[in-house]
Order: sequence, then structure tokens, then C-alpha cells
Amino acid sequence: MFFKKKLNKESKKPKAAVFVDFEHWYISLSKLHYRKPDIKGWRDSLLSEFELDEIYFFADFSNPSLQTEVRNIRAVTNFIIETGSNQINKKDFTDFIMLDRIYQTAFSRDDIDVYIIFSGDGHFASVVRFLTSKRHKKVYVYGVRDAISQQLINSATQVREIPDPKTSAKGYYYPILNNLDYLENCQEAGKNIHPTFGATVEAVSRYYKLEAGDVKDSLVELIEGGYVRQVGVEFRDHQIKELRVNWQKAIEDGIWSKR
Repeated sequence: MFFKKKLNKESKKPKAAVFVDFEHWYISLSKLHYRKPDIKGWRDSLLSEFELDEIYFFADFSNPSLQTEVRNIRAVTNFIIETGSNQINKKDFTDFIMLDRIYQTAFSRDDIDVYIIFSGDGHFASVVRFLTSKRHKKVYVYGVRDAISQQLINSATQVREIPDPKTSAKGYYYPILNNLDYLENCQEAGKNIHPTFGATVEAVSRYYKLEAGDVKDSLVELIEGGYVRQVGVEFRDHQIKELRVNWQKAIEDGIWSKR
């Protein structure tokens, strides 16, 4: 009986408080990696490792692109902090509010084992050092790959990049769908254009400067997921397989939105 109790105690997950700079996550991921945040998937990955106490999302949601994500955020937490203001540098104002909440938690909660901060901004390096050196807490920094301050990286207990470099070869859904949307508009304007698998891979990899193999893998995923289908059509006296998109499914599943 004693051994069982001891085992349960040792296997208990550390309690974590989570603070997300959603402007960093959404905007950097979109610009650098042509993706949208997988909020629920990320939360579920945290649950496998931590006992989650509170999850806070901070952003100026007057930005229309960020506003469309509120529903997805509410699926994982109700702690959504609107940071919109009349300040010239709204991003700094978001950082200020987020820092204040982290410090308040640090002074009022002794039961938090791990602080998870999702941001790439060097402004958070000082609070990370405070948490690790003064409060003796572990701080895991999550950030968008290629958009994390070196100062922040150096101060954290551990840094985890989104998307994970080990699994980021796939997932270039947005540039593929953006290309197909453009060609569909050309068709509606009367142009005789028929996007095929090979031509789409070549065009997207060239325009966005992506590895053709990665684009090919992602297009296969889109087809297997039911977002894109290949339809036989007559073109110049022979049949080809034209790509067509199920836009409604892509929108509902959060992999496509007009920018």
C-alpha cells in the first residue's frame, strides 16, 4: 500500500499556468509558415504532460483575423484578455498586460510548478529570469519557429518551437489553397485554366520558395482529408485530373480563410 501511494505521488503531473501571446502565435505562424494555430491540438499536447491550472490568451482582438479565432480559443479556455487600446504600439500594450498577469500569479500562487509562456518577444526574458531564479519555477517557452528572441531562449528552462522542426515538412495548406483560390477566380473570369496535381506543386513551391517534396506531401494530405479532389475533365482533346476544393469544409476545419 505504501509503495502504491508513493508511486502515485511520483507520477503526478506538474501543475502549470499558461500565458499565450496570441498575436505572436497567429501573426508569426501565418507570415512565416503559412499556417493557422491548432489551438485545441496544442492544449491537448499540454494535457499529456501537465496538470493545467489556468490558460490565458492575450491579444488585441479588434484585428479581424484574430477575431475569427475567438471561437476556437473558447473551446479550450474562457480566460481571453482583450488588450485593445488607443496606444500607438498596441503590441507593447499586450505585452504589458500579459506581464502583469504573470507577476500577479507568481506572487499569489505557490502551488504552480511550471509557467508556460507562449511568446517570442524578448520583453518576457526578465519575468522568465525572475520566475526561475527568485521563485525557483520551471519556465517552458513556446514560440513560433524563426520568431523567438535569443534573449528569451537563453533565459528559459526549455524552449519548444511551433511548428516542431522535426515534423514541419508538411502542412503548407495555406499557400496551396491560396493558389487554387486564385486559379478558381481566373476560371470564373473566363480563363481556360485547369490546375493539376503536378502543376500545382511546381507553382506553389516556386512562388513561395518551398521544397517541392513538402508541398507534394501537403497536397496529398489535403486530398486524403477530403479538402481537395481530383476530377476528370476534357482539356485539349484529352482528359486531365483537375483539382477542386471543398471550400466549406476547409473553412469549417480552420485551415482556410480569406486574408
